[in-house]
Amino acid sequence: MIDTKHLQALAAVITEQSFEKAARSLFLTQSAVSQRIRQLEEHVGQMLVVRSVPIRPTSAGMAMLRHFRQLSVLEESLFEELAPGENSNIATVTLAVNADSLDTWFLRSIPDILAGENVLLDLVVDDQSVTHAYLRSGEVQGAITSTPATFQGLLTHDLGDMEYLCVATPAFRMRHCPQGFTRQAADNAPIVIFNHKDALQHEFLRQRFGEEITPPAHVMPSNISFQGLILQGGAYGMISRILAEPHLRQGELVDLTPGETLRVPHFYQCWSLQSSLSRRIAEIIVRTARANLLPRSPERSTRCPAEPCSPPGIAPFRPPE
Repeated sequence: MIDTKHLQALAAVITEQSFEKAARSLFLTQSAVSQRIRQLEEHVGQMLVVRSVPIRPTSAGMAMLRHFRQLSVLEESLFEELAPGENSNIATVTLAVNADSLDTWFLRSIPDILAGENVLLDLVVDDQSVTHAYLRSGEVQGAITSTPATFQGLLTHDLGDMEYLCVATPAFRMRHCPQGFTRQAADNAPIVIFNHKDALQHEFLRQRFGEEITPPAHVMPSNISFQGLILQGGAYGMISRILAEPHLRQGELVDLTPGETLRVPHFYQCWSLQSSLSRRIAEIIVRTARANLLPRSPERSTRCPAEPCSPPGIAPFRPPE
């Protein structure tokens, strides 16, 4: 049997990426944490973490982390079965979420997730094409992803499509696209991307023109600055319909390609081994997403390419009062 205290120490080191921070989170000395990791490595006969800065887990370490997460779910389920409603421990729920979901519909799910539960959320924000990797490694308990592929022990829930519009200011359109959003305009007008993994803009251009186009691009790795640059007339880009429509109604933005959008499928993935809390969170996420996203439309849905890509960052969604 593997000592759960050793697994707990490993999980803390991987999460905190530091022996010192892990020790603080566990209220132990750094040497005690180091000793537990060393004993666990001796027990399994493999190195579990790379002693770098920051600390990095090995593949064996990630497998052990996944095992510990699943044990924690089993223990939580056991306590719920033995004493329903009496578990006063605070549960930390780790989820991987893409930026556009977090800044729009996912915010609406948080009040329901927190209602009546001793829950802390620990969110990892990354590209929706790679968030499933956090789940596979055991770093998170659930993930919002654009990747429907499953692996053993995984549940996948279809959430719907997030629809993106290609938008710019009226002045930008007049200056860069006087004849409309033509191939020439697409070649020369500056776009904005969130980071160098962000392929959403280029995916839309490929969908529209049937070939690779590489226009000049600003890089704005901030939700607010991404949308702000577009609103200031510095670039065009893809913004979700949820957030673009208010600006379109006010005349601050125009749709460069009316009737032509990019739809990105979204899924919620979680482990099939679930506690009552995990099941409830999955139900809330699925319900909220389906109320805000478009139903799946196979003939119109466009998947992100296999290489890492990311929807643009956009300003935080303000829930209706």
